[in-house]
Amino acid sequence: MIPSFCIILTTTNDKQIAEQIASELLENSLAACLQIDNIISYFKWEGKINSEKEYRIMIKARADNYNEIEKVIVKIHNYDLPQILKLAIIDGLPEYLKWLADPSIYTI
Repeated sequence: MIPSFCIILTTTNDKQIAEQIASELLENSLAACLQIDNIISYFKWEGKINSEKEYRIMIKARADNYNEIEKVIVKIHNYDLPQILKLAIIDGLPEYLKWLADPSIYTI
């Protein structure tokens, strides 16, 4: 059976938190690849409109790892209510999807 894959998105305003999430997910083989981007988020919180510099973490992983990934994010995250969104990957370059399934098959 071919595994299904997903992209999980989360944000934080603390670069060290973003890097800690990335390290833990990679060290525990829960994700194949993560990207951390600088962004500005605009949102309504407690009745007020806010904007904040944040780091968006895009996590590419097997869909069956989602629950464990969510637990890691919640454990490390510095927000009371972190954004954690799971987006299904419908299709992609077959070789890339093979790598997502098992990053250890490729060596440098």
